[in-house]
Amino acid sequence: MNNLLKIGDINITGLSDGPNVIDPTILFPETPLEAWEPYYDIFPEFFHGKHFKVNLGTFVISNNDASIVVDTGLGPHGDMFGTSVPGQLIQDFKNNNISFESIDKVFLTHLHGDHYGWNYREDLDDRPPTFPNAKYMVNRLDWDHWLSEKMLSDDPNDSLRRSVLPLLDDGLLDLMEGDTNLTKGVQAIHTPGHTPGHMSLLISSGNERAMLLGDVVGSPMQITESNYPYMPDSDPELGRKTRHELINKVHDEKLIAIGSHLSYPGWGTIITWKGKKFFKGL
Repeated sequence: MNNLLKIGDINITGLSDGPNVIDPTILFPETPLEAWEPYYDIFPEFFHGKHFKVNLGTFVISNNDASIVVDTGLGPHGDMFGTSVPGQLIQDFKNNNISFESIDKVFLTHLHGDHYGWNYREDLDDRPPTFPNAKYMVNRLDWDHWLSEKMLSDDPNDSLRRSVLPLLDDGLLDLMEGDTNLTKGVQAIHTPGHTPGHMSLLISSGNERAMLLGDVVGSPMQITESNYPYMPDSDPELGRKTRHELINKVHDEKLIAIGSHLSYPGWGTIITWKGKKFFKGL
């Protein structure tokens, strides 16, 4: 499968920390399991039996001026609703011949544990920063929320203290204040609801455009069933509003949709079929 997407002069490489099998009723506790049955044949790659097989995606965005990593997976010490993943992201970088030293920026869409697990080299005893020449970019709203004393004390496996808080002392943190230009053709935009400071990326080059949604959409089915209450959203109503706005924008403006948890490698288009919007992988 081709994991390289070109948006004009911008290259986007889809990587993965591995698939994670999750009971849909954990993510959508108000939605009966049988509600997902119509999607078994539409998105077979996203199901393991009746459970979701969720891709934990990372993306490398590069042009002539910069190389940007978007999110760093769950990592080998992460816990995602009582489950873990193979933690294959480091090897995936090596398999794709992308050097850690070549990365200028690490853009964290938000501070849920499946997006920062490889900020540091958990496979090495001394745990250096995975991307030693990069600044790690986080929206200040997410930093202030997740790094509060309450959230740190409630962190079940201390992942924030292990993988996020050290960025400050190590001089690697770059806090964003709202919408931010990362490099030519790559703009970070505030898309709150999933978390207070959740960020997405609008990517433009030539006549081509893409929207990297982050976790605004957590599965391909959620593009169709966008009203289902989604447990991971910090603010469900705002999350639903943001989700509708971005789905409509991607559909109406014919953008490429890129998502952290869409089927690997993580991109496609949004089409209308039988009066409903659907994700269609490229």
